[in-house]
Formats: sequence, C-alpha cells, structure tokens
Amino acid sequence: MRPSSSALIAAILGSLLAGGCFNNTPSQANIELRKQNQQLQDQITGLDRRHDADEATIRGLQAQATTVPVLPQDELDQLFTSSGLKFGSLTGGYHPDPNKYGDTMVKVYVCPIDQDGDKLKAAGTFHVELFDLALPSNNRIGSWDFDLQYTRDHWFNLLNSYVLDCPFQSRPVHASLMLRVVFTDQLTHRIFTVDKGIGVQPPG
Repeated sequence: MRPSSSALIAAILGSLLAGGCFNNTPSQANIELRKQNQQLQDQITGLDRRHDADEATIRGLQAQATTVPVLPQDELDQLFTSSGLKFGSLTGGYHPDPNKYGDTMVKVYVCPIDQDGDKLKAAGTFHVELFDLALPSNNRIGSWDFDLQYTRDHWFNLLNSYVLDCPFQSRPVHASLMLRVVFTDQLTHRIFTVDKGIGVQPPG
C-alpha cells in the first residue's frame, strides 16, 4: 500500500533533522575557519597600521634631512667646479624663418667655466631675464626657467655650450636689450650671474 503524502513529508523531515541540515549550531570546522579568518583580518589590520606609521616616519625624516650636501671650501678648491659663466658669440635675437622680418626669440648660448676660465659641462639650472632698459618703467620684458632635464637635453658638444630658447613674452620695442642669466650649480649649489647687452630685430 502506497504511503500517504503526510507520512512521506514526515519521513523526509526526520531524515533531515537526523542529518543535521537544520541544525543551527555551527560545526567545529566552521568555528575553526572563522577563527582563522579573524586572525588573518587582525594581521592585515596590524600591517596596515605599521605601514602608515612607517610612511609617517619616512616623511618626518625627509623633512628633517639636509638635502644639500656641502663640501668644505678647501675640498671644493681642489675640484674642477663652476666658477663663472661665459656667453657664446651667437647669443642674441633669432628668427627661424629668414623670409620674415623680425626676431621671435632670444637664443642664449652659455657655458659654465672653471677656475682657469675653461668651459665646463656642469649640471645645473638656469634662470634667464630680458630687459629693455630704454623703457621708463616695467622694463623686464621676459623671464624663463630651465630645469635639469632641459639643460641636460640642450647641451651641444660641437659648441661646448648650453643652448636656451627664450621666445618673446612681450614684443620688444627697441633693438638694444639687456640679458641676464643666473646659473645654479647642481654640485656645489653656488649661484652665478652674468649680464650681456644684445641686439635684436623687433618684430614688425
């Protein structure tokens, strides 16, 4: 005789309960897994905190550290280091299109020199200013800065010189201008300044 539906359902529920499918009590394996997960999470949190602390320490040390190494003067005097600047003869107004009248920039050919006046390929940065001294006021008509990467890329061995392109920021009115170049030597951090009067063709 076929058992009734109620009997079948009762039998199935009984087997499930006996097998623990509806047992809300976690097994020992689950408890152990949860403990391991919690331990790993605690370790990760601790590592994150240590990493943050290390970064803060590094930032503090960097802020306190002296970033400019300074050699004693007697040692510097024994080295071939920058002692001045020298302009190249080609320094002056420049226009790339010979078919057009008037310069569009100033090209600066400049090189550090050592204690004996010899040219020296010394690494450093440049600051260039251009003045029109004939103007009654506001006579600085241009200012340019050249970082280490630029100067490194613009050293020309054939000329033994750095070549700095200075496009006009304000159109010159007069043909006679004053150029000022400031060089900061990367090794010694000495600063050298040199001025030069130049001629340009003011744009039409």
